[in-house]
Amino acid sequence: MSSAPVPRLELLIPWELPTEQPLSAADQARIGRALHSLLEALREPDAVALSRITQALEQLGPIGSTPSELSSTKTALQQPQIADFDHYFEAVHVQTSDPVGCLVQSLLLTYQRVLQLWLSGDFNPQQIAYQKQGFVSYGYLLLRVSQLPDPGTRNH
Repeated sequence: MSSAPVPRLELLIPWELPTEQPLSAADQARIGRALHSLLEALREPDAVALSRITQALEQLGPIGSTPSELSSTKTALQQPQIADFDHYFEAVHVQTSDPVGCLVQSLLLTYQRVLQLWLSGDFNPQQIAYQKQGFVSYGYLLLRVSQLPDPGTRNH
């Protein structure tokens, strides 16, 4: 019996990273729900958070993307080294018409995998707290990039 393939972490090619991305009303709702779920999950116990993140990924739905090779990283890395790095981290560089959706999906997927790791072992609680703060910061960054309201404000 074969299991479903594990989704790979999709990374936008650097020159397509948005600094500001206005969204349609439907995308505002979809992306807003996903980011709010992430921020809520970060306040929950890990087992509850894992369930919430899995549900958020399902609700976000598939993000259409196509693989894209990086021809340059503005570093000394060559294409074979980049490919090795991507293979090791189960990542693929992509292009998409939904860059914010891709970023949100990747953030949710990363947090899901980290939660699975934390639930399987004994990790330093202080280090986990630092990691969670990084996810919180990234979540708020994506809210700002998408021009979505902060869930902590009353003006939703």
